[in-house]
Amino acid sequence: MSDISKTTINLPKDLKKELKKLAIDEDTSLSGLIIKMIKEGLESRNKSDVISEEN
Repeated sequence: MSDISKTTINLPKDLKKELKKLAIDEDTSLSGLIIKMIKEGLESRNKSDVISEEN
C-alpha cells in the first residue's frame, strides 16, 4: 500500500496556469510543487504558533 493519498481540489484556471509555469521553472510536477508549498506553509505556520506561545 502506498503512503500517498489522492485528493481533488478545484483551482481557479489562472492560478493553476501560474502554478504550472512555476512547476516547469522548478523542474518538478504540479503535484510536487503543491506538496512542497503545503509543507512550507505548514512549517511556517508551526513556527508562528511556537513564537505566539512564547509571547
